[in-house]
Amino acid sequence: MWSSTFDTSLTLAPHEIRDIMMRSERNDITIKEMMEDSTVTGAILKANEPWREAKAKLYYDFLQSVQAHFSEAQVFDAIADFIQNCTDTLDIMRGMQSKVENTEIAEEEISLESERNTWRLIYCLYQNRISSSASLSTQMEYDEPISNNYISEKDVIENLFKSESYIREYQLIIDWLEKNALDQADKYPSVELFTDKTVAWENTVHQLHNKNLGIAFSSSRPMVSSLDPDAPIREGRPLHDLDREDDARLEKRMFIEVRCGRLQKAQALAMHCGQPWRAACLLGWIPNHDPNYSNPLTDTKLPIEGNPNRSLWKMCAWELSQDKRIGIFYRAIYASLCGNVQLLLQIASSWQDALWAYVKSLLDIKVESALRLMMIKIYTVIPEEYWKNEISLEDAFKELHASKNPIIRAQSNKPDHLIQKYIILDQIPKLMKEIESMIDVGVCDSQFIRFLAHLILFFRQIGKSTKDKVEDKVLMAYVRVLIEMGDPTLIAFYTATLPQEDQITNYASYLESVKEHEQRQKCLRAAEDANLNVEAITKLVVENIRRKDVESDPTDLKGTITEADMEKINALDWLIFYQSQREEALRQTNALIRYFLTNEKIDAARKAFNKIPSDSIESVMSEYPTMDCTLNLTITNNLSKKAAAAIREYLCYKTYLDAQEGFGEWFSHYHHGKPTPPEKLPTYATFTEKVAYDHRKTQYNLELERWKSTMQHHTKAVKQLLFNVLLFPDGGWLVDSKSSNDETCTPEDELREHQLKKLRELCIPKVTLLLHSVMSEMNEHDGCIQLADVLASEQHQLYKLNVFSKGKLREVFKKICESSLVLMDQKKDPWGYPK
Repeated sequence: MWSSTFDTSLTLAPHEIRDIMMRSERNDITIKEMMEDSTVTGAILKANEPWREAKAKLYYDFLQSVQAHFSEAQVFDAIADFIQNCTDTLDIMRGMQSKVENTEIAEEEISLESERNTWRLIYCLYQNRISSSASLSTQMEYDEPISNNYISEKDVIENLFKSESYIREYQLIIDWLEKNALDQADKYPSVELFTDKTVAWENTVHQLHNKNLGIAFSSSRPMVSSLDPDAPIREGRPLHDLDREDDARLEKRMFIEVRCGRLQKAQALAMHCGQPWRAACLLGWIPNHDPNYSNPLTDTKLPIEGNPNRSLWKMCAWELSQDKRIGIFYRAIYASLCGNVQLLLQIASSWQDALWAYVKSLLDIKVESALRLMMIKIYTVIPEEYWKNEISLEDAFKELHASKNPIIRAQSNKPDHLIQKYIILDQIPKLMKEIESMIDVGVCDSQFIRFLAHLILFFRQIGKSTKDKVEDKVLMAYVRVLIEMGDPTLIAFYTATLPQEDQITNYASYLESVKEHEQRQKCLRAAEDANLNVEAITKLVVENIRRKDVESDPTDLKGTITEADMEKINALDWLIFYQSQREEALRQTNALIRYFLTNEKIDAARKAFNKIPSDSIESVMSEYPTMDCTLNLTITNNLSKKAAAAIREYLCYKTYLDAQEGFGEWFSHYHHGKPTPPEKLPTYATFTEKVAYDHRKTQYNLELERWKSTMQHHTKAVKQLLFNVLLFPDGGWLVDSKSSNDETCTPEDELREHQLKKLRELCIPKVTLLLHSVMSEMNEHDGCIQLADVLASEQHQLYKLNVFSKGKLREVFKKICESSLVLMDQKKDPWGYPK
């Protein structure tokens, strides 16, 4: 009411804020164009209906708005975008609703409209709150004395709006409620649909002018005999039945226009229906002001504004609103202009209607109090009941929660209205507590969580952040929603709003499900753009996958590579994308190989080993500028202790896997490559058969010689590979160099040390037996005897119990004893020397 008349001289006046809330400027971006730029999975793929696509597009619209207006100075530009995003989507949904009756669309429309209204409320209230706190010096100017002695009612009210922030807030809340109502006004039929521009009460006029003539549609009861506006009340007689219906329709529509903040439109309707007195009566509330006192042009007289007897008009309006002989909606119009909240509550059909009634009356009382305090004139006494309606906003909300109207009472507890309530009261801690309850109970759908997440970001942006745990809980819930959708751009941006540790764990959890190489690259690029700790995330991804399903399946054959194994192996690719992570890639690969070797999965260990690029060691060593990049097993001086240990362990596995592979080739060639001798001739073979047999035997002898030569080569090579494991330099196979032993051990290091010890106990005896088997099969029994010297050597100390158990050592020496017996059968001494 007041904002249409007075300029409050804020950064944005209430009516200007209302205009911004109504604007509809926007880039022409179609849903298809938005969706093509993003990878969409899960729920969005199922959104094959336009309204579903429009709602799904909101995720991207809000992201775009936040990214475009990320600074604190642009926070209200982002809110304006949010409002427009919701409005555009509502237009699409309403278009669909007009074509197809769909209950789900209707419910979604109500939910989205409520969100849009909340963003409007945030925009106007916090614009006022922030600008008020930033303009205290400007407000001091409002208290300067006026140059002349004349002070009008308009001046008092104008200064009240300028000096008191809470008064402006009341008006902004009213404007907000009226704008919301305006959006719904088109659903009701307009008076223009029922009547053309005409004279007032035309049916009554017609019947009175034709008293002596019979008319087709006469009134069913005695009518008024006069046609002045007060005739029905003065005479106690009604109008013509049709005119009564028209009046009831007009009064209801006029009230709807007043409820929508369009008082002038209500007056225009009265004029359209030939009842100008109704329009004139609605002008009595305007404060009196004589502009001639401040007019610099002395020769020009300006018209006086407003009603000099405004208090008398207000008293009459109060009495009229109490008169039950008048239509309820016409009384409600005057009740809204004179602060009669009780009557307004009688016709309130929603939470917003009731709140409008309370705030409208509260503002009216505040303004009236200021006028009677500041103005030096005699005012008409207003009934005591009027002043009793002055309650605080907080009490007004309590009244709404306890309303006799069950609809209003139920709507008071709806999540959107609870949020609006605490925003109006500026009680952010209570709002956060309410939001936490909503999240915990699980009543929020994905779109509502999107709204809550952006509400949290708004509070952070303006410095209203209070309960970090609640805020993080909301943002975490939204990230989970986005993870189900599967778009890395969305997930990465909002994950970056979480605490550092949660950023790593949540984004890593999402990456665990990403399998395709190109999609992985997209995810990492999105993480980089959002300034996430990519190295920590990729490390955690690999660790999480590696630790899944660690217990072997008893139904699997020994050494069989399962899907879970391949998942662990392919997870190593996350550490290959960045050159700076090669050291971590070595450590994670080493850990996975330990797991596979413990479960005797040689093929899986080889696949994991092959994941590491060939230049990785050089790449790690190049990170240390003083390092000589010549590959040397004992280089540790300039490397970090962990890097040196990782490189050494990696090379140990290379040695072992090469030995296993070499033995596999030797075994295959020995058992499957040896030529088969020709079958013996029968006793009575023919000459032709004998010639053919001689030819096959000659061919066999040649192939046998070639096989023996090849076996000699394979044997020499595999012996070298197996001895490389046994004789691994600088302390032994899978033993860290001495320079790294003084490192402070973490639980992870202790686990690694334990695993290395177990692998030495498992693999070194196995290599020893393989080496004995090779030499024994190739009749190199003297080499088998020399193997005992290697095991007993003090240099390598393989005989100790931390490598060989007593049982394994007994088994090895039993094999060596068997070779000694073979040597003695060959006329040699037990050590293989000729007698």
